[in-house]
Amino acid sequence: MEVILVLSAAVLNFFLVALWYGVFGKSWMNSLGISKKGIDNKSPVPYLVAFIGSLWSSYGLFLMIKHIQPRSFTELLTLAVGTWLFIVVGLGAKHYVFAGVRIKAFLAYYIIDLVGIIMACIILYSI
Repeated sequence: MEVILVLSAAVLNFFLVALWYGVFGKSWMNSLGISKKGIDNKSPVPYLVAFIGSLWSSYGLFLMIKHIQPRSFTELLTLAVGTWLFIVVGLGAKHYVFAGVRIKAFLAYYIIDLVGIIMACIILYSI
């Protein structure tokens, strides 16, 4: 059952991000200063890496939830938002600042991660 929930959370996150970039992809590319010509849509590597990343993060969230054992939805939400804010955003911010990436691109990347983490935590909470 645990494996199915981790896989479900990973698949949901993968498709959520795909939907996000389908809707906001143009804005994201503009904020990074890239064009569609600079992206190889035929290579499966980015999609494979994206799915492995979703699977990896879902498993990590599973381990956190299993060991912390939030007692309520509020505690679960605090765990999800705290993970995003203090770890994901905290570690990622330095890469964007040194690369000179605009705040709009930074937010495009990280807001969807917040949504993905919350959704994965909700799925995994049922363990």
